[in-house]
Amino acid sequence: TGLRLCYVQPDCKPVDYSRNEIAWIDRIWKIETNMLDYARQRAIEALSIPRRAILATSGPAGLQIGEFRCEAAGLDLYLLVPNTSDHLFNMEQDASVILWTDEWELKGKAQVISLNASDFELELLREPGAEWCELLRVEPCRMQVHRQGSWGILETIDLEAH
Repeated sequence: TGLRLCYVQPDCKPVDYSRNEIAWIDRIWKIETNMLDYARQRAIEALSIPRRAILATSGPAGLQIGEFRCEAAGLDLYLLVPNTSDHLFNMEQDASVILWTDEWELKGKAQVISLNASDFELELLREPGAEWCELLRVEPCRMQVHRQGSWGILETIDLEAH
């Protein structure tokens, strides 16, 4: 009773919280942290399942849709796209992509990674014909996991700031 602690907010104005308020803030922070950890882990597990994904881009070459080999490394998804693909032309203007598999849908930003400069240990790079492809890294923004054995979305995972 009577004990008050002072925390500093981002605007540098001190704010006093009681012991009960601090305990409540701590509980909320732990719940939010646990939920973020769960969401990240759930997304990593879902990304690691497929070996192929359908990629959609839009831009100067129009709407492009194609199926490509893929492999996940943590929260990043890597795809091999033929170096003559119009997807690459579209991504020069807009890096936004959408990917689909039987398990999930994903919106993200793609970046072309040089195969020569990559230090990645991806099985994908040992695929036949990989030397004729560009390696794309997709950083997910939002993932929607499909309901298994039924239709619809089971869960949505926002990964904007992973």
